[in-house]
Amino acid sequence: MNNKIILGIGALLIVFSLSKPYIDKAIENNNNNVPNVVVVEISDEQKENVKNIVELLQTGPSERTASCLMLSGLYREMATLISLDQEDKIIGTTGDIRQANSLSGKILKVDLEGDYENLGGLCSDYVKSQIGDKEVPLDDELRSKAAEAFEALSWAFNEGAR
Repeated sequence: MNNKIILGIGALLIVFSLSKPYIDKAIENNNNNVPNVVVVEISDEQKENVKNIVELLQTGPSERTASCLMLSGLYREMATLISLDQEDKIIGTTGDIRQANSLSGKILKVDLEGDYENLGGLCSDYVKSQIGDKEVPLDDELRSKAAEAFEALSWAFNEGAR
């Protein structure tokens, strides 16, 4: 009976030692879920325009860091996509821009609205202030303004994560 127990413990130790690298990697990945975001520096005017978003985010719980950084990265990528969409015009109207903004949290399955009253409204208002609230086709100027607006939101969420 004692031999069976010792053999069972030995087998468990062997299984554990063989799977330890995978367990360590899973723990390491879980602790490093905070994305690394490269944020473009924005103008002082843009900083002033998104200041209310930054201040609201900074009042939130400390667990906000990863969510804010994920959204910062998404806004940065959206700015890049809008800038690069010169030929295909997949994003063709200001309505497409506003819709992309409204879906940003849902895309990443991030719900910050519960922690921040009217965060989505502030972001939407900022985007509207940059591109207008009428649905019109994007020309080069509006496309540039939309990309800059998303760069500013990326900066705001990055600052809000601090």
